Amino acid sequence: MHTHTPMADGFAAPSAIPSNGSSPSPTAAPRAVQSKELNRVVLASVVGSFVEWFEFSVYGYLAAVLGKVFFATSSPTMQVTASWAAFAIAFFARPIGGIFFGSLGDKYGRKRVLTITIIMMAISTFLIGVLPGYASIGIAAPLLLIVLRLMQGLSAGGEASGAAIFVAEYCRDRNRTLLTSWVEVGCMAGFFFGASVSAILTVFFSADQILDWAWRIPFLIALPLGAIGLYIRKYLEETPTFVAMKQQHDALAQASWKVLFATHKKELFQSAGIIIVTNVTLFTVVTYIPTYFVSALHVDVATGLKLSLGPQLFLVVMIPLMGMLADKFSRKTMMTAASLAIAVLAVPCFQLLLEGSTAAKISSLMVLNFCLAMLLGSIYSIIPSMFHTQVRFKGMALSYNVAVAMFAGTAPMINSWLIARTGNPIVPAYYLIGAAVVGLIALLSSKDRTGLPMRGDPVQ
Repeated sequence: MHTHTPMADGFAAPSAIPSNGSSPSPTAAPRAVQSKELNRVVLASVVGSFVEWFEFSVYGYLAAVLGKVFFATSSPTMQVTASWAAFAIAFFARPIGGIFFGSLGDKYGRKRVLTITIIMMAISTFLIGVLPGYASIGIAAPLLLIVLRLMQGLSAGGEASGAAIFVAEYCRDRNRTLLTSWVEVGCMAGFFFGASVSAILTVFFSADQILDWAWRIPFLIALPLGAIGLYIRKYLEETPTFVAMKQQHDALAQASWKVLFATHKKELFQSAGIIIVTNVTLFTVVTYIPTYFVSALHVDVATGLKLSLGPQLFLVVMIPLMGMLADKFSRKTMMTAASLAIAVLAVPCFQLLLEGSTAAKISSLMVLNFCLAMLLGSIYSIIPSMFHTQVRFKGMALSYNVAVAMFAGTAPMINSWLIARTGNPIVPAYYLIGAAVVGLIALLSSKDRTGLPMRGDPVQ
């Protein structure tokens, strides 16, 4: 006979795995968290995410150069496409990383995952920086590059979900959106730093020097940056919510993939849809457009990067402001408005990128980055809140990484290929519109938990 306890989202669930597929029982009350500890957790997550995503994204900013280094026998167009294919391969590894680290994070803790992922990312990125090119070792060069990109993908599969959940489980319900948005600030600051370092290379080195050896510099920075991130994370404690859950003898037995699929089918699809609109926009606007300027608009690499830097800095500043507003007006409202704006403005913005003046191009990027900030400000609070504590890491890691692997991480490669096949440089706008429609469907069907406990967490 099962006993029942009230859950945060208002319905009861048995304390052992039920035959009817109900959600697991809620966790016990976690320990209180002081402001000083919470601030340290947020800072550590920001720094760790900065390091992780600088290392992961710098490949994208140098994709045109890396295509020449590792795919030297191809035509110029195919070099870029092949380089983006290697970029996309890392995303195909993310679901595997999500499955592995999701199980690890729900069973052994969120902190352990974040320690492993930052070590993996630092080592694999550094090794790309010392990898010989095609001219030196032939076909072994792109094959080894793919192996290292797979390692990066496995790491990213655990990092994104782990960092978001780590902060979300420390936060109070009333300001969870704002505080988790700082994790995205770290991510986007990492992207911005990657773009900045890549742009600086074009200032201090000639095109031949960059192609010969200077492209390695951003990858070699990975090792010391990884050491700094690891040091900061070392002194964090496990989340109070996970510790409280672990104290329940039956809780860990319930944290299975079977329970996740039995109790969260709808949430898995909703989460994937929200992630698609957010990350297709992210990897199109932040990662792909600098190379788009080079390959589709035929501007030089330095100009492409410089056009993107100001709007990216604007993005970093706007993310926490959007998170703060979402706590006030609701995450669902914020992300729905952003998705609608992307669907309406994608084509005009890309037309300005193609035909407008420099000022018009920058203004277009500012609009796209503002819409992206509206999405990123809420994504790391809205997704963890959908999943019960015992299966939260599994649920977020699976939906996040499968959606990103299939639709977002592949966006630069698909857009590059479609432009080459069709000759239509507006194709990325249509891809954004499709992602926005998917996101709208998911958002409109989801429950808004702004200001409420995450699913299965105790009422504060």
